[in-house]
Amino acid sequence: MPSAWMDNFFCIGKSMNPDHSAEAIASFHLPVLTPQQCADVVERLLDLEPFWLKRTRHFPIHTLGATYYYDIVGMPARPYERLARQYNPFLLDHFGEVYDAMLASLGAALGQPVVYHPALALPGFHMFGGHPALRASEDLDLVHEQWQGGRETADFPGNPIHLDRGHLAVGLGAAPTLSVTLLIAAAGRGAGMKMWPFGLERTGNLDESEILALLQREPFEQIHYQTGAAFIHSGRRYHQARGFDGAPGDYRITLQGHAVWQGGQWQLFW
Repeated sequence: MPSAWMDNFFCIGKSMNPDHSAEAIASFHLPVLTPQQCADVVERLLDLEPFWLKRTRHFPIHTLGATYYYDIVGMPARPYERLARQYNPFLLDHFGEVYDAMLASLGAALGQPVVYHPALALPGFHMFGGHPALRASEDLDLVHEQWQGGRETADFPGNPIHLDRGHLAVGLGAAPTLSVTLLIAAAGRGAGMKMWPFGLERTGNLDESEILALLQREPFEQIHYQTGAAFIHSGRRYHQARGFDGAPGDYRITLQGHAVWQGGQWQLFW
């Protein structure tokens, strides 16, 4: 583990306390896989491309696994439970060592029990293919409610600035939360996110257009993901995935998940 990561890792890991407000949970990078392990995961994912779930009509965006924001929110058919039953054992069969490494690394960092929620979708893989419309641009900014309401058009994929509310979408109720993004591969200029230093406490009385205007004029931090490391944060600050500048045939691949504190343990899901 590089020394800069080591200092950040141990300093933040010791401060974790789910009894504190979620906003107080620090963000940090957590090494999980080696570069060679990531390359091996990419090869296996490409071999499994026939099983990818296409998530947009017009753009090369896929998942391997069920996720609340495609399969519950804004989806009248609500196929989340069916897809979770189908894909959970499939993911464990093909990538069991990745899921084991995530539990071990996250549990060691937090100093608290971490499990996969037994009744929900496992964290899954999110694949973005290279496409000109997916490049970074403020013209793609919108808040999550706008994205969920309209999804996309042929020339507008949208890139939502949002707070993580997956635990509410799957019926878990209010609780401390974590968001987990493990970078597996990224072409072009890499991958990351923008993160603002505030959440609902500044936007609770604003409408969607006012929230977006506030976010576009306020300063934010640029987070740069590191291949093989998971970026962990509370999900309670506004954040937005960085645009992907890969060429056609390139992929940005992450393992995505969320965690909620219930029953004295962090329970991971997607």
